[in-house]
Amino acid sequence: MAGNKKEEEQGTVSELDTLRNIVFGSAKAELEAKLAQLEKSVNAQFKAMQASLDSHFADLSKKIDSVDSQHEEKNAELKTYADKISSELEMSDTNGRQDTDELHNRVDKEVAALTERYDAGISQALEKLEQVSKELSSSKTDRKTLAKLLATMATNLEADQE
Repeated sequence: MAGNKKEEEQGTVSELDTLRNIVFGSAKAELEAKLAQLEKSVNAQFKAMQASLDSHFADLSKKIDSVDSQHEEKNAELKTYADKISSELEMSDTNGRQDTDELHNRVDKEVAALTERYDAGISQALEKLEQVSKELSSSKTDRKTLAKLLATMATNLEADQE
């Protein structure tokens, strides 16, 4: 009985398929053909889009590589300039220090020479003053002569200082 039932169902299914084929056969065939054509069209468009994306991606990769390369070149160039400027700055700093040291030494020598001249002038003036003082004490010159002598010495001192 179970075998009969299956045979009946298969018979019914095949009859239904036959009826469907008669009623919808041409429409089904058209739909299947349109679906196949649509599938081909979608596949072709997908392949074209994929090729376009691959092409754009390759172009973009090339541009990125080019920009990266240019960036690395500019970075290396900037590093070279920075090293060069640093070296020049060190040289300038060294030269500046040497010039400053030389200037300090020169100023120190000039100050020492001026101090020596000033001290010599003062010593000479003091010696003259003492000599005149001794002469005045010993010769007892009058006050007018002493005033003239001191005025002359003051003038001489001012001239020596200038």
